[in-house]
Amino acid sequence: MTSDNDIKKNLQNHLKKEIIKDAKRIKNKYPPISEKVNGTSKVLKVKKIYELEGNLNNLILIATKNYSKRPKYRYFLAILLASQSSDLLVNLAKEYSKKNNLKLIQFSLHPQHSRVGLYSLKEIEIRDNVTEVINLLKEFRILYRKDLDNLGKIIERG
Repeated sequence: MTSDNDIKKNLQNHLKKEIIKDAKRIKNKYPPISEKVNGTSKVLKVKKIYELEGNLNNLILIATKNYSKRPKYRYFLAILLASQSSDLLVNLAKEYSKKNNLKLIQFSLHPQHSRVGLYSLKEIEIRDNVTEVINLLKEFRILYRKDLDNLGKIIERG
């Protein structure tokens, strides 16, 4: 029987060997990511962000320090939906993200610039979910871009 600690170490090793090996670490100070837990807002401090390369292009891996003691770190895969976020773009993405249990965040990878991007992210809890999460995020980006193109065509005709 494997413990939660063994599963997390297995996930960390997999991320280091398979995902982060070709990734570029983005070094900056980042604001924390917050999440609602039982009606209260909890803060996850961002420790490291990696920009993934190759067939994982447009994906980033975010390592956060957990607000509870176990596990010590939590890992999220995120995909850039829009380089400049707005309320309209968030509303376009909201339905799909709720249906697939994805989180939407407005986050700046480069805080020295005033641009805040729209990202969709999903937590990776076990090693076996990594490929599934990658495919889900890529599919979301494709569908989101189609919706955005359709909206643009409607506006042009109007």
